[in-house]
Amino acid sequence: MRHSFSLCRSLRLFLYPEIGYGTGKAGKFNKYDLQMFLDILNSAMRLKWLACALWYAGTIAAQPATLQDRLDKLLGDDFFQQATAGVAVYDLTGQKPVYACNERRLCRPASNMKLLTSATALSALTPGYTFKTGLYYTGTIDESGRLLGDIYLAGGFDPELKSADLDSLILQVKKAGIGSIDGNLYLDASMADSTFWGKAWSWDDDMEAFQPYLSPIPLNKGVVKLTVVPASPGRAPIIKTEPESSFIQVVNRAVTTWKSSEPPQKTLHITREYSSGGYNRIVVSGVISASDAYHTAISLKNPYGYALTLFSEKLSEQIPGSNIRVAGMSHVPDDAVKLGDAAHSMAEVVRQLNKESDNLNAEMLLYALGYRQDNGPSSTGKGIAAVQQFIAQMGLNPKTYSIVDGSGLSNQNYLTPELLVAVLKHMYRSPCFELFRESLPIAGEDGTLAHRMRNSAAYRKVTAKTGSITGVSALSGYVTARNGHLFAFSIMIQNFVEKTSYVSVNYIDRICEALAE
Repeated sequence: MRHSFSLCRSLRLFLYPEIGYGTGKAGKFNKYDLQMFLDILNSAMRLKWLACALWYAGTIAAQPATLQDRLDKLLGDDFFQQATAGVAVYDLTGQKPVYACNERRLCRPASNMKLLTSATALSALTPGYTFKTGLYYTGTIDESGRLLGDIYLAGGFDPELKSADLDSLILQVKKAGIGSIDGNLYLDASMADSTFWGKAWSWDDDMEAFQPYLSPIPLNKGVVKLTVVPASPGRAPIIKTEPESSFIQVVNRAVTTWKSSEPPQKTLHITREYSSGGYNRIVVSGVISASDAYHTAISLKNPYGYALTLFSEKLSEQIPGSNIRVAGMSHVPDDAVKLGDAAHSMAEVVRQLNKESDNLNAEMLLYALGYRQDNGPSSTGKGIAAVQQFIAQMGLNPKTYSIVDGSGLSNQNYLTPELLVAVLKHMYRSPCFELFRESLPIAGEDGTLAHRMRNSAAYRKVTAKTGSITGVSALSGYVTARNGHLFAFSIMIQNFVEKTSYVSVNYIDRICEALAE
């Protein structure tokens, strides 16, 4: 207040010296008054500049953080002092990079490997490719309609081959006028080598349905579905298999209890043995609550024996009076007559592959790619060569990466976020982009993303492939930003302990939310 009064007084004397100080006498504006006036005026100016600076700082602080800032902050959290992350984001609409962090760091991709496998297959085999399982016969059909000869079932890498497809093949037999069969049943698996598993797959996942035994004829995904239905307490539960076959024998040592504090997957113990007789023996022990039922799937050893046994049983059942002998493996003779095919499209195979992260589908695509290389027996190595050619076509060096299977099950696969974004960019420009994109899970809606990002800005705006093995979480695909631009992104987090896997998934979802906002 004193400064304000002095300023007013000094200003008044400077402008109107004749007025004075209100005493009725003319005032004199001396040098001391002038100096006071200038000092006070200088202080006022400084206050003005300070107020402007504070206003400007407040304006800057009020502005929302940039995408770069938000992602940097997320990846700077304490979790990443041990875990490592690689991220790459590219604006496909604006044709420019958006964000990068360790984008060239080699990471285990887990099931993000399927993006590379399916993109290669769509590009090299084309969307018109069909996976076929053929049926042939040799010999003669007599006047009574009895085939005096042999039946050949030829595998063609169809991962969607089901029991119902065998039924459709038997209809082809009947349409050919064959009313009964007297001969041998052979399986032709010559399109691939005899390797059952991928490199460095985990032996302790032997029974898991996600790690089936590989063959050119992977009937029913190479698994059997098992259902345990409780009975009255104290009695053995009822165990059903789908399909039912003599190739699968069940030993039931389980007991139904009144109540259990644990879910059946913890109280039941299921093992699978492979007998010298050539069948799979499944032993169920432990307890199951009377109020529970349990469903699971178990991979089967010897996929060739599985297909032969089940098909011979179906032939005998649906074509009565036949005398069919399972004879084993053999090439289809050159003079054999084709009865028909069971077939599934590339679109079916790729959709199941990416939506549900189907490992078998990925490996069968790799085999099909390998067979295309030279039409000889395929192998994982030949399929990988096709994938490496695809990488080279995108302008990247395939020797930079490690690829040992098509599904990502192996811990010896190493890719980079940069490579996966390059794949996504390539497919964006491809004629089969829509087929590829529609095969990916939609956030909060279907596939392996059905229960993620439901209550966020990323809901239904992200279509991407998940990836998860011990110590690895990944997500790569497309996201639509608020401004309508389509981004390609790859997020790969690894080197964390299993109990914190949900934390890594949460970070991935938060990054996607930031991209969508």
